[in-house]
Amino acid sequence: MKMSPREWVLGVVTLTAALYGLLFYLASSRMTEWRTIREEQEQLRLSIATSQELVDAREEWEARMVERQDLMPVFPQGQRMDLHWLSVIESVAARHELQILRHEPGDERQEGPVYELPIFVRQWEGTIDALVGFLFDIEREGAMLDVRYLHVRPRDQSIRHGRMDIYCAYRRES
Repeated sequence: MKMSPREWVLGVVTLTAALYGLLFYLASSRMTEWRTIREEQEQLRLSIATSQELVDAREEWEARMVERQDLMPVFPQGQRMDLHWLSVIESVAARHELQILRHEPGDERQEGPVYELPIFVRQWEGTIDALVGFLFDIEREGAMLDVRYLHVRPRDQSIRHGRMDIYCAYRRES
């Protein structure tokens, strides 16, 4: 059986189309993986650039730390800090008539020379004015107290309740 030139061309075109179809089928399953890898690479590049900026600004941050280090109180090793900070927070709350109904301390964490202790206020209750006054006085404590989470819900027209996380920073004697 002899094939004509037209049949040869049609056979080659069909074979080429089949190969391209097979290549597309195999590559399409890998395209999502390639996109995911490219996105991860871009995120890693951004993370590396951000880290490099922080490393480059290290001297500036260390100078700022030295300036503010004297603002933080220094406590002896082994002293329970949750009792100290709970009494500070409760006295500020009592001053503004904000009731702290439930609280629990978190785990102490050390970052260089600074220690950090979270106090999780699971339930508080008071007026908006009491809350604002409390937050203002907490902020006036300087670099030692930081409210990182605050959730407020209405109970009635004037009373609000909710949760908050307060982080306390301090240093220990060496």
